[in-house]
Amino acid sequence: MAYFTHLPDVLVRTSSYRQNNVDPYKLAKNLFRRIKIREKLEDVILGFDQYTISINERPDQVAYKKYGNMQFDWIVLLCNNITNVYEEWPMAEDELERYIDNTYEEDADSIHHWVTQRITDTRGRILVKEDRVVGEDYTYTRPDGTLIPKEETVRPISVYDHETMKNDYKRNIYLLKKEFVNGFIEEFSTIVGYLPNSETDDTTGAKKSINTTQEQFQTVKPTYSTNIGETSSIEFASEADYSSREFDTSAASIEAGDVLSDGSTVVTSNTTAGVSDDGSTTNQYGSS
Repeated sequence: MAYFTHLPDVLVRTSSYRQNNVDPYKLAKNLFRRIKIREKLEDVILGFDQYTISINERPDQVAYKKYGNMQFDWIVLLCNNITNVYEEWPMAEDELERYIDNTYEEDADSIHHWVTQRITDTRGRILVKEDRVVGEDYTYTRPDGTLIPKEETVRPISVYDHETMKNDYKRNIYLLKKEFVNGFIEEFSTIVGYLPNSETDDTTGAKKSINTTQEQFQTVKPTYSTNIGETSSIEFASEADYSSREFDTSAASIEAGDVLSDGSTVVTSNTTAGVSDDGSTTNQYGSS
């Protein structure tokens, strides 16, 4: 929908870690910014036209019929405070039938509730208004003591009739007059935008909350792999235990008198230091 193009941007944090000195933010639209048309339209009624939604008619079709632009469907919805088109827009006939089948265990022709019928006196004055929801056992007695029969007092409303009336009620909406559309869009963009504040970038206009405790990040230390395993460099230097390490030299060619790479171990023919007769070595870390 073109609606989202008018919403301001916000930088959303995606992680609690900062890697390679890059803060983990993604640019997105601020969906929490929205406005609501005042409920009392009497003050601005001259700017709207009443409209009845036809059967199976969608918001984009209404927008095209009224404004010549399907992208203005969000104006149709916003002007009627519709936030959930699946529940607040009238359903198509097949959708209504599926909804009834999935919602009610009983048959669509079963009784949902009872309502009153209009009752008048001999002068035509209304004593009981019609379509008031009452119980099946509701009765009415005239001032002269006459009890009105049930079939003249109440009538049943089926499940299908109940849901159809609810669906038809949603068909009556208001549409902004075409000559006010451009001004409406400009005012909407202004109202939905951010007021000047320290969290808004002057260049991009995006908002980034940097002064909250939730925005404190941990730095991920670099890691590397060795024949011992993968660990952080600081931990490797301070906590690694070498006393139990074994070094395999079976593939090397070592002779008596050779000096090993540590610069202090000399190969001899006995086992006191260096290489033993069986080809093992000894040093300050142990023997192998």
